[in-house]
Amino acid sequence: MAQAALLTGVEEFIAEHVLPLDDEHDGDVEAAGGESLRARLQAGARERGLLSPHGPRDLGGLGLGMVERAPVFEAAGRSLFGPMALNVNAPDEGNIHLLDVVATAAQRERYLRPLVRGEVRSAFAMTEPAPGAGSDPSLLTTTATRVAGGWLINGRKWFITGADGAGFYNVMARTSGEPGDPGGATMMLAPADRTGIKVDRHIGTIDRSMLGGHCEVTFTDVVVPDDDVLGGVDEGFRYAQVRLGPARMTHVMRWTGAAQRAHEVAIRHVASRRAFDGRPADLGTCVRRPRRSDAMPAGL
Repeated sequence: MAQAALLTGVEEFIAEHVLPLDDEHDGDVEAAGGESLRARLQAGARERGLLSPHGPRDLGGLGLGMVERAPVFEAAGRSLFGPMALNVNAPDEGNIHLLDVVATAAQRERYLRPLVRGEVRSAFAMTEPAPGAGSDPSLLTTTATRVAGGWLINGRKWFITGADGAGFYNVMARTSGEPGDPGGATMMLAPADRTGIKVDRHIGTIDRSMLGGHCEVTFTDVVVPDDDVLGGVDEGFRYAQVRLGPARMTHVMRWTGAAQRAHEVAIRHVASRRAFDGRPADLGTCVRRPRRSDAMPAGL
């Protein structure tokens, strides 16, 4: 599909099929249907050839580069449900990019293909409660200990977006060094039904648009075979930049669409609402330029 046609298709799909649901349920994804809503909207996107515009072509995505995806992600971002509908929502969008760059052939088939096709959701488990990894990831305290044929993960994570109901986790765990060391982290893939993974609770946030919430998760003696180590051992912080660098740009793409729609909603409101015998729009928004007589006396 040509870029112009793709963008038009996304704009029409969001306006006609996604925004009305977003408005009806005030951005509450669970009230709007939760996982069944995701399945329905992504099926609609798939039928129109709009699903996973950033995903690799060989696994069912549209293969858009960073520049090409910018207007598409903006259009999706006009609705809180739009990124989910196109499968460009965080954390899945970032995990798709990461796995496309780093995953082995077997990992691409087991984890990346179903993610690109919208068959599963995923989570990225890095952030921890204090004194663990927060704004300073080097404080990572979750550990992965070597055992025969693989690793045992132990630790606690929180604010893990999409954790409840995810098909698999990408877990950052320390395989060498001590908290505060600049290296020693490794990324590991773990199916969500693996013994020892427990979603403890949903952490309350203002946001209600993200499936699976923002959760606290405990990993207790979670077995990860060597085949599910993502990239090289002790190279996790380097691979995190493969994921997080582009993700900062794609966040802004989506938020630009959200900001555009918020501006339009605000304009409609001030142009139609009546108060104090007039419309707010008629009151103006300019700050009066100070007159010379308003100047402060010299010496004060």
